[in-house]
Amino acid sequence: MTSPTFIKLKGQNLVYAVTFACSIGFLLFGYDLGFMGGLTTSTTFLRTFEDPNASLLGFLVSSYEIGALLGAVFVFLLGDRFGRKPIMVTGAVVVSVGAAVQTSSFGSAQFIVGRIVAGFGLGMMTSVIPIWLIECATPKSRGRMMAMQLSNLIMGLIIANWLDYGMAFFTTSVQWRFPCAFQIVFVLIAVSLVPLLPESPRYLAKMGKVEKARYNLAALRGLALDDDELKLEIRQIQIAIDLENEETGGWSDIVKDGGISGSTRVAIAMLANALQQLTGSNVMSSYGSYIFQTSIGLSRHDSLLAAGGLQIFFFLSSIIPWFIIDRVGRRKLFMFGSAGMAICMGLSAVFIGVKGYNLGYGAAVMLYLYQTCFTVGWQSNMWVYPSELLPLKLRLRGAALSVVIQWLTTFLVVEITPIMITNIGYKSYIIFAAINLVTIFIVYFYFPETSNLPLEAVDILFRDRQAGQRPSIYRVVRDTTDKDFLAGVEMELRADVEDAEVKQGTAHIEVMEKHD
Repeated sequence: MTSPTFIKLKGQNLVYAVTFACSIGFLLFGYDLGFMGGLTTSTTFLRTFEDPNASLLGFLVSSYEIGALLGAVFVFLLGDRFGRKPIMVTGAVVVSVGAAVQTSSFGSAQFIVGRIVAGFGLGMMTSVIPIWLIECATPKSRGRMMAMQLSNLIMGLIIANWLDYGMAFFTTSVQWRFPCAFQIVFVLIAVSLVPLLPESPRYLAKMGKVEKARYNLAALRGLALDDDELKLEIRQIQIAIDLENEETGGWSDIVKDGGISGSTRVAIAMLANALQQLTGSNVMSSYGSYIFQTSIGLSRHDSLLAAGGLQIFFFLSSIIPWFIIDRVGRRKLFMFGSAGMAICMGLSAVFIGVKGYNLGYGAAVMLYLYQTCFTVGWQSNMWVYPSELLPLKLRLRGAALSVVIQWLTTFLVVEITPIMITNIGYKSYIIFAAINLVTIFIVYFYFPETSNLPLEAVDILFRDRQAGQRPSIYRVVRDTTDKDFLAGVEMELRADVEDAEVKQGTAHIEVMEKHD
């Protein structure tokens, strides 16, 4: 029996196709984060909106995050009623509506409404894209697939920055209206491709559509429908579902233990999303040219060039995780990234605080290196980690809530950045350096390792041990750094599958005997 296919693809090639579709969503994410950076220094844009002060300018940018937060809340409350693909397509359509409203704006209120609507759609998309991808990819390629996808987020930033630079030569409102409208190009690609690809097998199994889940998983693994490895993975998924369904499901499960430390895992996922923003990453994404012009003192032309060059450097740095994320592991990369970002932010504060033309360029170099530390340590890691950590029953709700926290934190950071830079100058970078330093210790004590583990094996890390004792988070973190222990977890998962098959066979015999 041959393997089923989607758009004539199967196995890893089909996983690459899912990764590409997801990457279009994140390319749109990066573009939407980046194109406003160039507009904040555009005299035509500022004149249209009556030269907003730092506070209003910050809100014109950060109102997008409010919409994204609301979109994530929508997915948190209602997302489990729909599949991963329908949420992504619907979110993309909503983004296009918001883009149209922004493009046609003649006042701050209309522009803000457009930003919120587009943000709502992106909040829906970013809540579900990582889940769809990690539920389709193999354990050993999840991190690499996410890293490849997130390089496209940076490609979106590059397109945004250089499009802003090119449009700066126009003197009419097309200078900022065209970048607003350009969002729709990515939407068209996403809504054309996503419906042709397989729905998440884990979502289908959770909804009781086991045969459809088996078909999709067979296509994604490049295996025949009767292959033993395929049967094993399906049984692992079903066992995880059975374990999680022992208690009544509902949105309140995010604050319950649920037999698998559900609330603890949701809390860690939320913390990871919040810390990723508090590192200061979106400061450079949303305000690159503003920072180069205001903090370092470059001209508008040079600041746009520096911001565009920064995103190219950012993209090149993002290729590094493709080769190391699944080898090094999540924890080590988190801590490396935080340490590097703390050093770069600290030195930026020194160079900007002391001032001087050459020191300004030194600060620019530090901000470039900061992006390398961020993309290697946090960018790919953060988007794959919560989806790996969360149990299937809570995966969509927990991930959506984590994205809510992310966008809330992003809104905070993006809103206050112009105010901080205007009022406390170089001290802004000291604050971000201190947060990154503290983050190292948070990761060390509270973040378990999840790389290369089957998603269903993560539940075993958190369930009761000997004598019915629930392990503390410190114990789980320590155990996940022990390779022998993790090997034992995978053996335990296989044993669970064998036990389930024996029980299923026994139950079948008993039914037959009763019938006779």
